Amino acid sequence: MSNVLAVTADLKRCSIALKFEGQLFGINENVNAPTHLVKLAQDLCVRNKIDLQKIDRIITASGPGSFTGIRTAQSFVKGLSLALNIPAVCASYFQVIKNLFGKTFGQENNLVAVIKSEKNQVYFYDFATGNFGVSPYDSLEKALDSTQNLPLAGDKIDEILQNTEREFFEIKDYKNAKNFLELTEFESKVSPLYINARA
Repeated sequence: MSNVLAVTADLKRCSIALKFEGQLFGINENVNAPTHLVKLAQDLCVRNKIDLQKIDRIITASGPGSFTGIRTAQSFVKGLSLALNIPAVCASYFQVIKNLFGKTFGQENNLVAVIKSEKNQVYFYDFATGNFGVSPYDSLEKALDSTQNLPLAGDKIDEILQNTEREFFEIKDYKNAKNFLELTEFESKVSPLYINARA
């Protein structure tokens, strides 16, 4: 049985979850991530009498999202993995959304994951075509494959819902670290997922 620590962070919140000897432990805090991640991890282990040396691997988010939050979490994860001599891996928020979509709505088919960005833009990933990027709200339909009317899933963005006839599924709390504990088959090395706006 694998003991896994998961860490996510953005500018408004950090989340730590631990699957240890079959039990799930977690802390979610609305605090400044750069200054509180280490303390949250320490508190989680101390409160539950968990020896960090028994953790087998650590997972965090590759993005997309808050650059500062993602880099902070990745730096913490990479440093801890080096200190403990265990693997550190990443998975994208897109994959978390797809996994939660399947669990929550009982559907395993393809979808378009959408994540709210700044400046009235949306990150998107079309699981049928592999097409991904950043799009203004009102141009998302142009960026997607119109031959496949795949459902949208992720952040609820009213401006997008007004401009599409696609079915929509809201996926709440996908940035919670506990959602990363099940993503072993989608892991990659620790590095941020950069998505640039398309011209």
